[in-house]
Amino acid sequence: MSSALTEDITARGRIVGAAMTLFSAQGFRASTVRAIAEAAGVSPALVVHHFGGKDGLRRECDGRVIRFVKTKREAGAVGGVLAEATDRFGPYLARMLSEPGAAADALFDQLLDAARDAVAEGVRSGTMRGSADPEAQAAAVVMLGVAPFFLAHQLARWADGDARSGIGRVAQPLADIYARGLFVAADGSRS
Repeated sequence: MSSALTEDITARGRIVGAAMTLFSAQGFRASTVRAIAEAAGVSPALVVHHFGGKDGLRRECDGRVIRFVKTKREAGAVGGVLAEATDRFGPYLARMLSEPGAAADALFDQLLDAARDAVAEGVRSGTMRGSADPEAQAAAVVMLGVAPFFLAHQLARWADGDARSGIGRVAQPLADIYARGLFVAADGSRS
């Protein structure tokens, strides 16, 4: 492969990485092509050349998340797809899903599809309880998976300035709630 082609691929990857970082930190609307280009070490013209502008760059970033989820689902990793996606893309997902629009809707719909599959598989295998409203159960799984990243700032403050540590600390209690429930019935049994 020629070095010019390799450099082009590397620049493209740096642009996407910089965009995902800035979109996560500042949101889509506040991030500029110029700031993304600067963070990637390229010219704004190269960003426009590769992606046609900021909207095309968002489509590429969202597409990477969607391809990750689809690839995992196709490989049969139904149950852990959302956990892997939020672990890898949590801050990006939280920010992008919070900004209204068709792109956020498409991203949510892909996560919801993965959650539907995970819930159906969990119920089939006996590892999850079914719900009277499996659609809402799937939406709740997506919501709870992304929620810690919506609160990353507060969790960082709570965990002495480290968001990853704060999110990690709440992971086990969340898993306990999933596995055993939160409340104890009046007779002392878990509900």
